[in-house]
Amino acid sequence: MDMDMVTAVATSSTSMVMSMATSTAAASAATTAMAMSMGGSTGCKLSMLLNWNTIDACFLFSAFHIRSSFNFFLACLGSFLLVISLELLRRFQREFDRHLQARKSVRQEKEYVLPEEMEEKLLDKGGEGGDLRKERKERLVVVMLEQILRGLIHMVQFSVSYCIMLLFMYSNGYIITSIIFGALVGFALFTRDTLHSPTDDIDDREKACC
Repeated sequence: MDMDMVTAVATSSTSMVMSMATSTAAASAATTAMAMSMGGSTGCKLSMLLNWNTIDACFLFSAFHIRSSFNFFLACLGSFLLVISLELLRRFQREFDRHLQARKSVRQEKEYVLPEEMEEKLLDKGGEGGDLRKERKERLVVVMLEQILRGLIHMVQFSVSYCIMLLFMYSNGYIITSIIFGALVGFALFTRDTLHSPTDDIDDREKACC
């Protein structure tokens, strides 16, 4: 009877050891897979928490692998300039919109017809119907081109802003600091025009359209 109990205890102990070994191996495999997914296979130091890694840090793609202090300095400088370029693009968008508004206002002033001249235009409308349709088509083409240009500028802004967001998500303290200071400098350099009131911009719009 005692022999059977010893055998049962030994069997249960063996099964417990095997189960523990299996769970340990599974946890190790999961840790290895996570490390590989976080860049361990390429030697990159990546972390979801705030870190101050310099050498072997990677950003955006594996080819951008920091291998020296000078390369890391260039990465910080690039992050700084990237945010400034975003503010510059926003300023360019505003200036372009002001230019289009100035052109529109000048065109409307040229097309303004005095009441005594409206009758003559209505009488001559039959002969000038083709010209009016042609002008409308030309204006439609111009408007479409203007909107395409505005869309392209917005697309570049959208791409740059997402690159900045991805850089911020690496949680590298040096890169985050560079981005924050870039936002400060870019805002100080390129947002002065937002303080102007619409009445102050009338003269600027007339100059921009001429």
